[in-house]
Amino acid sequence: MATVLLHPDVESRLQSLPNDVESRVRSKLEDAGDDPERHLKPLRGREEYSLRVGKRRAIIDWVRRSDELRVLEIDTRDTVYR
Repeated sequence: MATVLLHPDVESRLQSLPNDVESRVRSKLEDAGDDPERHLKPLRGREEYSLRVGKRRAIIDWVRRSDELRVLEIDTRDTVYR
């Protein structure tokens, strides 16, 4: 089980989302912490991973040696990969 750490900008972004969307994203991040292999998708050409939550994507740095998921960014699919 990995520890999920949110960047301060990500925490602010989550709090600005509608409550139902925020709850879904937080729940999905918990699921990813429980089983990262199942929920995270490696990004091509990058070392980060992606987590899909409806129209939104979370970009995550998975530090395996310390078993941490560092959430770097959350946004809609059309802007998060730029």
